Amino acid sequence: MPRKVLSWIAFLVVAVIVVSIANDLLTYRVPREAAVQFGSYSEYTGIIGIRTVYSDGSGTYKGIGKTCDSLGLDFAIFTDSNTLQPMQDNLAHRFGITLLIPAVEISSPQKYGRFFVIGDSVPLLPGKDITADSVRRYAMQKGDMVILTRSGGDAEGLSRNTPDFTGVEIYNFARGWRSNLDFFRINKLIAAYFVYGFTSKALNYLLEYPAREMKEFDELNRSRRIVGIASLNATANIKLGRRSTWQIPSYASQFNLVRNIIISRVPFNGLYEHDREVLLNSLRHGNCYVAFSGLENARGFLFTAESDTTVVMMGDSIRLSSTAKLNITLPDSDRVETQVVRNGTVVKTYNNVGSIIFPVSTPGAYRVQAFQKRTMLPFFIKRSFPWILSNPIYVYR
Repeated sequence: MPRKVLSWIAFLVVAVIVVSIANDLLTYRVPREAAVQFGSYSEYTGIIGIRTVYSDGSGTYKGIGKTCDSLGLDFAIFTDSNTLQPMQDNLAHRFGITLLIPAVEISSPQKYGRFFVIGDSVPLLPGKDITADSVRRYAMQKGDMVILTRSGGDAEGLSRNTPDFTGVEIYNFARGWRSNLDFFRINKLIAAYFVYGFTSKALNYLLEYPAREMKEFDELNRSRRIVGIASLNATANIKLGRRSTWQIPSYASQFNLVRNIIISRVPFNGLYEHDREVLLNSLRHGNCYVAFSGLENARGFLFTAESDTTVVMMGDSIRLSSTAKLNITLPDSDRVETQVVRNGTVVKTYNNVGSIIFPVSTPGAYRVQAFQKRTMLPFFIKRSFPWILSNPIYVYR
């Protein structure tokens, strides 16, 4: 009996490997060149939420900087947990083309006690006489960004009465792929693990649209302006025992999959302090969007609004007039579903359209979400993978 069970397990493992290889070869992908240029806007791609040897990660600033530079990333924000040592060690610098920016994740058991602090000042750390609320208030008073995270669980109970903060994670990759560890999804994890060692292509198996997080994000934006970002919570460090670890999923595979792309009217000029300020200012105001780039590069996406002679981009607000409209440009229109969302409700859906003009007659918080349609083996099931999640444009009377 045990021999038969082992034989079945071996057969299933081999079948998953074979099917996964075939899936990678046969899955539809769109070859596309580098970013589309658009007028006076500049776009910069990077990642948020990297842990290093300063906390529970396996990489160093130098090693991760080398990886980011090789991938052509413009910025990387490090969020080691409850340590200011990277800041004290003056690790803020540029590696190749990549801005390396130390920040910190505050991790406290208190309510709203898990958040990023990103900015210019050296933040407080929670301790015996310093609560998480004190750290958050201090950061906000200093003008730093406070981003509520989901690395330790759901940011439940958020509302207009929640203590002040800049934004929330609308996607946390570490939580996302671990959520696939149930009976019905374990095959995706096995496929990714055995075939690719968690490379970016395989990690697409584990992507799910963050429906709960987006619903919460929309609810918040109905009453206040909240920035949405994606975090990797990347450690490249799975513990196999007290002394043994495995650097998987690799930093590079995660960096290829989930990215934050900022849109700025002010271009980088090559000077670290200037470029860092441009970047942080764009993030602070929500002039950015989340891109799941594993199947298709999202660079070249642009979401603006026009009203009379005024033009604004995502994260901005605009007064409604009789000629108000949303302009949406996608870098690829083949097998793509694009949705216009107002106050959490999908008001229009477009299929395979690369340039969209949507007339606006009702105020509200408008955002865009796009999905890549892929036919996946083994059952040739067509599935929509999240591709682009924008921050809102706020239209008011």
